[in-house]
Amino acid sequence: MVTRLPTTACCHRYRTGRTTRCGFTLMELLVVIAVMAVLVALLLPAVQAAREAARRAQCLNNLKQIGLALASYHDTYQTLPPAAVRPAGFVDNGRDKPRSTWAIAILPMIDQANVYQTFVPTVDVTAPVNRALRTAVVPVYRCPTDAGATQLFQPLLGVEFARGNYAANFGSASWGLKYWNDKTTQGVMGQNAGLRLGVITDGASNTVCVAEVRCQPSASDNRGVWAFHAPGASSVGLDCDNICRQINGDSGSDWIPYCAPLPGGLNCHSQNNPDSNAGPRSLHPQGANFLLASGSARFINDSIYINLLQSLFTSRNGEVVGDY
Repeated sequence: MVTRLPTTACCHRYRTGRTTRCGFTLMELLVVIAVMAVLVALLLPAVQAAREAARRAQCLNNLKQIGLALASYHDTYQTLPPAAVRPAGFVDNGRDKPRSTWAIAILPMIDQANVYQTFVPTVDVTAPVNRALRTAVVPVYRCPTDAGATQLFQPLLGVEFARGNYAANFGSASWGLKYWNDKTTQGVMGQNAGLRLGVITDGASNTVCVAEVRCQPSASDNRGVWAFHAPGASSVGLDCDNICRQINGDSGSDWIPYCAPLPGGLNCHSQNNPDSNAGPRSLHPQGANFLLASGSARFINDSIYINLLQSLFTSRNGEVVGDY
């Protein structure tokens, strides 16, 4: 004779002679699995969203630290650092004779003095003596959302650069010196020149200083490289002398010195002249992070009106910037 015992919360018990058995029925097990699968499906997007929110917050915090470092540099030298330092005869050359960048200049201000001390500024960054500098992984220069930042850039055989996700605003037009010298398109850091905050007549809180950029995970592509001087590497603009690009705009319009289109990645065209350019973009949904010349950092949605974005990328054009 089989005697059925009272049901507990965890199982059914059956007694057969001296044997007691405890377990789920097959149907109950299938129901539990189905419920767990539904819960995981419901929770996974929320978990992913929470992780991305944390990564975006860390990315924004990186820009705040960069802002403090730039302010310290400005206090010391009474000007912002040049986006790129170019030797005589190589201005507007995005490939040859790279000497320094704004991101190199502020290394001592972001607790990277040990890295900066390895830098020899009188020779090219590509020189063997500067290997330790250009390959250094600087956490403040990397956005945790961009997994492509682990791929090194290699412009020359055996010469490698570490990646970064932040670039200096050279203006609303292309990279060339003639656009920098035009106040209607001038940004805040250009080739061999950086502005004093006091000359930013558009207002420091209405002017982009540093913008987020994406790394291309290819050794042959210069996008997202903090110690390399080229557009798309450590400099960024909007290209409005041609066609204004939006945040996270079409990467196929990027004209950069070292270009390597990737399936599922960024497109581009190779170009090494004054019209070279690459725009602001990120892997955050619906926008990117920006540092303003005032030192504040904020996320800007990629639905912002292009005319308003263009105003934010100029420093002395006299536009009135509205809410964004």
